[in-house]
Amino acid sequence: MGRVFAGPAAVISALALMSPALALEPSFDCTRAESDAEKAVCSDDTLASMDLELSRLFQRAAEGPNMDPERHRMLQAEQRGWIKGRDACWKSDLGIPFCTASEYAFRIAEIRQGYADARAENGASLGPYAYVCEGMDVPVSAVFVNTLAPMVVLRWGENAIVLPSVETGSGAKYASDLWYGGEALFWTSRDEATFMPPGQPETTCIQDDIG
Repeated sequence: MGRVFAGPAAVISALALMSPALALEPSFDCTRAESDAEKAVCSDDTLASMDLELSRLFQRAAEGPNMDPERHRMLQAEQRGWIKGRDACWKSDLGIPFCTASEYAFRIAEIRQGYADARAENGASLGPYAYVCEGMDVPVSAVFVNTLAPMVVLRWGENAIVLPSVETGSGAKYASDLWYGGEALFWTSRDEATFMPPGQPETTCIQDDIG
């Protein structure tokens, strides 16, 4: 299954949360922005907030006490590869803003998952948290990206999806209509969650140790 991106309905919902940049400056020099994705980050506070969080995590990982030269080279190579992927968002049917936001969310989750030093201090992202779900053979790992337009990145087995936050009266709810498989939902309340994988029935989950 691999990565599954949100479909048109979710794109409209997520983009509605995005606003022109008024205050935030990203981690890079916008006067040197070349790709459409970089220009999008420089023109939108939501994307800029995600860029700043990713930059913070990258720095924590790179400068952390558990870093060594080999892992540092790997981290830098991963980042270069990610930048190429982000800058390819001009090809995406999702549109550059939402594709770029999704790429940032996935990368934030990857760094939090792979580098413990990135999790050493609180910031705009949390996790990974593991959820054990009824009827599922593997746990669901959740990383919450609490920037200006919150998202959650979910991984289970070889699957990974990113879902935007939607309004709810209680807890934290993330949902979208997906291109592959159908509607997906993740709704948390304290240490419990309701998870509906794309096109599958809902299941009840309990938060376990770190994912």
